[in-house]
Amino acid sequence: MSDTPTVAFRLDVGPGEFVQGDELPGRAPAYLFLHGLASARAGEKSSSLFAHARATGRAAVRFDLRGHGESTGRLGRTLVSDLILDVVRMLERTGPAVVVGASLGGLLGAYAAAMRPELVRALALLAPALGLMGNLAERLDPRGRMWTQEGQGFVIQPDVLADAKALDERGLPARLRVPTLIVHGTADDVISPRQSERFFAAMPHADKELWLPAGADHRLNTVAAEIWPRLDRLAGAG
Repeated sequence: MSDTPTVAFRLDVGPGEFVQGDELPGRAPAYLFLHGLASARAGEKSSSLFAHARATGRAAVRFDLRGHGESTGRLGRTLVSDLILDVVRMLERTGPAVVVGASLGGLLGAYAAAMRPELVRALALLAPALGLMGNLAERLDPRGRMWTQEGQGFVIQPDVLADAKALDERGLPARLRVPTLIVHGTADDVISPRQSERFFAAMPHADKELWLPAGADHRLNTVAAEIWPRLDRLAGAG
């Protein structure tokens, strides 16, 4: 299984719109990886997850969010609510899956799990971008641009800002009824770990775990390999 190749696919998500992804064959439930803002599906965390999937014989799926990588759309022009619906469409394609979302992908995964809990076996939120959507306008420069840690700037359209602000993040924890692992590094200087602590405390069910790895930053790449066994135990899908 160590050299099993991934298979590319494309999923249509609207007129002239599609997302591009690749998947690893294996047994269900599959892992579904959701990357962060201004990132792409192929990266250190998704590669680590796919390596874990190969080692355990599990299926794994990842795709570029619209406006990212090989998918259609432009960064800063796709509504966050549409990205959430794209995750739901992907879950309908894969069947019930273990969702792993990093940063923005964590937020999207949480909303998708709240919307369609029957399609989510378990949820892993890795440095989720909590508190970002409602205050997105405050992160823009005078020209309406948001800047990434890598120095990439892009304009966020007014309708995207309005859509993000309208999301009900305050009510989200109570809507999550699936096993949930939250991982947030104590040295994260992008999203405060306090956001994850508050979110975790507001989740009413007991099937949850919070891990705050000391010294880990927003990327969590240094502890990625330790996340997957924790997730498997919580999901009961080792």
